[in-house]
Amino acid sequence: MQRLKWFVSAIALLALACGEVSESSTPVIREGEGLLELPLVSTSAGRSYKLVGATFAITGPQNATITDTSADSVSLALMAGAYSIQMNGEWHVERTDAPGVTVPVTLVSPNPMSFTLDEGETRPVRFLFKVPGAATADVGIGVDSGGWISGIIQVEQDGPGSSGGIFAELRGKSIPFVISYESATVTRSIEYGRKRVTIQTTPVTFQLGGSIGAAIQQQFVAALQGQSMNFFMEAEYSYGVIVESLRLVNVERGIEFYFSPSMPGLSLDADGYPLLQSVAIEGGFATFSIPNSGSGAGHFTSGTFSPQ
Repeated sequence: MQRLKWFVSAIALLALACGEVSESSTPVIREGEGLLELPLVSTSAGRSYKLVGATFAITGPQNATITDTSADSVSLALMAGAYSIQMNGEWHVERTDAPGVTVPVTLVSPNPMSFTLDEGETRPVRFLFKVPGAATADVGIGVDSGGWISGIIQVEQDGPGSSGGIFAELRGKSIPFVISYESATVTRSIEYGRKRVTIQTTPVTFQLGGSIGAAIQQQFVAALQGQSMNFFMEAEYSYGVIVESLRLVNVERGIEFYFSPSMPGLSLDADGYPLLQSVAIEGGFATFSIPNSGSGAGHFTSGTFSPQ
């Protein structure tokens, strides 16, 4: 068994509505509002990182924009409801102990991203970034990047498997998503003469993009947040490398996101085992379901499979 440690830098958002809010401001929460907590600095593996140069647009029951990202953190009172947040601008990430030096990162969260805010709730919202594993002279440390699977699913408009119940609002829409995990345990084995790599993830972060209603966020996304995944990649001599269909599931509640992506770019390492590499998703299908609340289906139009 091989233990792979991953590093995730989760940098959060800063939002501003109806004028500028200073770092020391204490928002007044009124009836019907919740509090959005939006730090711009994230600490991971003993290092602190800051998002610089981004602008944000929040749309929903109350609209807000942000152009000043100089503060480390801002809290913002917003009317309760379902929101979409878009990150814009020429942003980059710096280490706080090396200002002005850009850290190479990959944004894996959907952009725009959806979130909900309930009355009286305090809600943190974060965009997820991955840091490359190779050390550089600028960074001066060696870090590993965490794994993720992201993509865009075109939801069926009608017919068999079309969205129903709370998923009806997704019909005909293109929905971006990401499943991200900080670390994984990787096991090599030989099953029925085939070389297999099995990946057991730590609890994942699950995000949907675009404008998604509160019911889907609260009943579907929230139920799958923090679940783990177990899947395998196998060397199949006729087809190269195959990946079993992946399932993100809340077993207790029976809520499931099931997807079977097509990734012809996968290859083998020097020992003949599937290589943990980042490849493009070129097709496939996905389904999502909640018992007694509906289900839906769609197909991949693009995506990235990055288990390394």
